[in-house]
Amino acid sequence: MKQSLSLVTSAFLLMGASNLFAASSIDLSVVGVLTPSACTPALSGGGMVDHGKISMSDLSYDAYLPLATLALSVNCEASTLMAVKSTDNRSGSAWYEYDTESAFGLGFHGENWRLGGYRLLVKNVQVDGAPAPSIESVDGKLWFPATEDQAWQPRWMRSVGAVGEADAIPVPVQNLAMDLTIQTRVRKPRGAITEEVPLDGSATLDIVYL
Repeated sequence: MKQSLSLVTSAFLLMGASNLFAASSIDLSVVGVLTPSACTPALSGGGMVDHGKISMSDLSYDAYLPLATLALSVNCEASTLMAVKSTDNRSGSAWYEYDTESAFGLGFHGENWRLGGYRLLVKNVQVDGAPAPSIESVDGKLWFPATEDQAWQPRWMRSVGAVGEADAIPVPVQNLAMDLTIQTRVRKPRGAITEEVPLDGSATLDIVYL
């Protein structure tokens, strides 16, 4: 019994010494992959949706504005595994009643009155001229099928999967095209309004190489 106890104690001492030495240094790794091909995104209309002037007298509380559609294209020098990530440049200002999480912001009136929001719907996805299924991911690792009535949420990525495949796995593409339908919903500013209130939505679409 005494011998066993001594062996166990020695083992703990050795393990403690090993941890002590390991804690005195740490490795730093800088990694990445240089891709031979680059992809260039483009939006029709200069990426601008202008709803013009909206009479506040027409707003009882909130209202949906007419749908707008922009064409998004991504052209790569060669077939490339990539995705498009959305970022809300007015983060925290979105209001879309029960669906605020999936909306992009339109800015504030005053200090904290959110003016509304807009949702992005992806339709008519094509790869090299042929229809392709849309898929989405928040981290680029776990992917899900994305239907046409499913909003493209801020911070999420969209890519395309293989036609006829049940699994949502990104595939390399060279020429990607899709329609972005913009659903804008505004709500009336609080208090007496004596001047025009601008809608100030802004989002960025970035190419992410997978």
